[in-house]
Amino acid sequence: MEAKGTKLIKSKKFKGVYHSILSNGGKHNDKSFYVIYKLNGKTHKVFMGKESEGINEPFCAQQRNDIINKARFGEDAPIVKYKNKSGVLFSDMVEKYVQSKTNSRKVTLAYIAIKDIFGNSRLDEITIDAVNKFKNKLISDNKSPKTVTTYLQRINTIFNFAIDRELFKGQNPCKKVDKPKIDNERVRYLAHDEVTQLKEAIKDKPMLLLFVELSLSTGGRLETITSISKKDINLISCAIQLKNHKTNNTYAGFISDSLLLLLKARYSELQTPNDKVITTSPKTIQKQLQPLLNKLFNQGLDTKDTKNRVVVHTLRHTFASHLAINGVSIFTIMKLLDYKDIKDTLRYAKLSPDNGLEAVRGLWK
Repeated sequence: MEAKGTKLIKSKKFKGVYHSILSNGGKHNDKSFYVIYKLNGKTHKVFMGKESEGINEPFCAQQRNDIINKARFGEDAPIVKYKNKSGVLFSDMVEKYVQSKTNSRKVTLAYIAIKDIFGNSRLDEITIDAVNKFKNKLISDNKSPKTVTTYLQRINTIFNFAIDRELFKGQNPCKKVDKPKIDNERVRYLAHDEVTQLKEAIKDKPMLLLFVELSLSTGGRLETITSISKKDINLISCAIQLKNHKTNNTYAGFISDSLLLLLKARYSELQTPNDKVITTSPKTIQKQLQPLLNKLFNQGLDTKDTKNRVVVHTLRHTFASHLAINGVSIFTIMKLLDYKDIKDTLRYAKLSPDNGLEAVRGLWK
């Protein structure tokens, strides 16, 4: 019999699973198992049974996961009953993947966030239906298509990681789950007079001005621009080595005439090859620049109008758009943006001088 007030011992491996040692009236060292979970702000504690009855931690973890899934996804959520066999847990595989990426803090934080998506389910228990229900739950919670796709891609990565290392011999359920369509094409770019207006507004903020000039000259993303150091710059050939932090590779960018004078002055101030050209952090750049962009260009626009709102990333889009307007080939633009797929660059084709506009305008003269 279990004494009143017996201390619950937390499982070292399974989230929300606890046990207590029976003090008397039962088998020697017998245990009582419980699961604890929180739903809608309320904490629930459920007795699962005793070790002498065949109850153990993996079983409790699966039952807890089933309870939570039913509450989240509805009463028809698939319940995969515990089977007395071993299998790698989704949460454990996320930890193994994170450990393999210890040099990337951004990757680590992103994947830790998905660790508990399927609770303590084994990989062989996560079905196509379960992934679809998770996707539909995100959609019903008004998550954006991009956010939903990101979650699905991360789950997919964990399965591929397990399969590649022969830690899991099943099929990747994500391969047969349709991703929501993402309409992330940005229509907005800055015209010449708007670029001039922006530069005029930040002329007394040298670090911000240099960031904008570098962005408009290279098309680099925020993290790319803020990671440029002295050793990456060649003033003689007017070239800059850029880092694509999405793919972890480097590519070539070039220095425009408007950037050259600013960059020469900044270059002479740098003491060591590793000194950063932009000393302001990406977060601070974003914090300083976005309110100014809102004031200059976003008045009256809905905050959800991603197609037409000007954001920091619009500088990259402006760079590519004006290249296309000036007749630069799509393949060259693809190279300068460090895109791997020509489809990512085709959006700029409509801005090309030979896009058909002049032919149509003169059609019925």
